[in-house]
Amino acid sequence: MEFNRGNVGKFRDDFEKAVEKLEKQYGCVIELGTIRYESNQLRAKMTAKIGEKIEKLTSSDFTVGEIVFMNHPKVPNTETFEILKINNKNIKLRSRDTNQTFSASPVFLKRS
Repeated sequence: MEFNRGNVGKFRDDFEKAVEKLEKQYGCVIELGTIRYESNQLRAKMTAKIGEKIEKLTSSDFTVGEIVFMNHPKVPNTETFEILKINNKNIKLRSRDTNQTFSASPVFLKRS
C-alpha cells in the first residue's frame, strides 16, 4: 500500500472515529493537524485539549443577519458579530462593538 491523496483523507476520517473513545475517557478533544505524506509514510501533529468538542460549521450553516461569536484566541469571546455576506469559503462580518468589517472562515464562528 502507498499513501496518496485519497487514502490520506480516509485515514483522517478513520483516525477521528478511533479517538472518540479516548476523548470520552479523558474528557478532552483530540485534533489532527495537517497531514504531510510521502508514498511510504505520513506525519501529522496531534493536539489534545481539555474541554468540549466544538462543532465545525460550514458557510451553509449560517444566514445573513445572524449574530455570532468568534472562536479565536485574538478575539474576545464576548464580542459579537453580524453576518453581512456569505461566500463559498469565507463569511463577511461586522463587529457590533467596533463596527469594523472583515472576512472569517466559518470554522472560527459559533452561534450565540
